[in-house]
Amino acid sequence: GLDLESIRYMSPPDQSQIPLMQECLRLQLGQLRLGQNQLGIHNMYKSSPSSSLCSSGKQYNLVSKQFTSPTNLIPLIYEKQVMLECLYTKDSAAYGTVRVHNCNYEKFVYIRLTENEWQTYNDITASHSMNFPVDNTDSFTFQIVLSKSNDDTAEPNRILFAICLKSMSQEFWDNNQGWNYVLDVFER
Repeated sequence: GLDLESIRYMSPPDQSQIPLMQECLRLQLGQLRLGQNQLGIHNMYKSSPSSSLCSSGKQYNLVSKQFTSPTNLIPLIYEKQVMLECLYTKDSAAYGTVRVHNCNYEKFVYIRLTENEWQTYNDITASHSMNFPVDNTDSFTFQIVLSKSNDDTAEPNRILFAICLKSMSQEFWDNNQGWNYVLDVFER
C-alpha cells in the first residue's frame, strides 16, 4: 500500500462546556417528543396524559414552584451519587432528569412518590437516557402523571417525591436535603 498522508485524531466534544440549562431544555424537549411511546409505557403514574384529568368537570395541573436546577451539579453527584437535574411540568404531568455517578454498570433508578404525606407511596422506574463519559455520569428520565380522581376521593394538594439509586447492593437517596421534592396540584 501507499503511505498515509496525514493522521487526524478526533475526540468527542467536551460535554462539560454545554451550559446546564441548555442541556436540561434539550433533554426535556426530547422527553416530550418521546411521548407515550417510551416513557408512557413504564413510567406512568395511574393514568395517561391523554386522559384529561376530570372530576365533575374539574381539571388539575402539576406545578413545581420550589425546584431550581443545581449550578454545581458534577461535584454534588460525586458526593451524593444521585441528584435531580431538571424538573419540568406541563398540564397534569411532570418530566424530570436524574443524574447519577457512573460507579457501576448495573444500576437501577426509581422515583418514590406519595400523595398522602407518606402514608402510602408508589415507585416509578426511571429510564436510562444518556451517558456522559467526560464526567463519568449517566442521565435517567422519568414522568409523573397526576392520578385520575374518583368522585369519592379528594384531589391531593401536593405530591412529594424522592429519588433512589440502587447500585453495588447499596441505596443512595436524593430527597432534597430532607425536604422532599414537591409538585403542587392546582385546579385549572
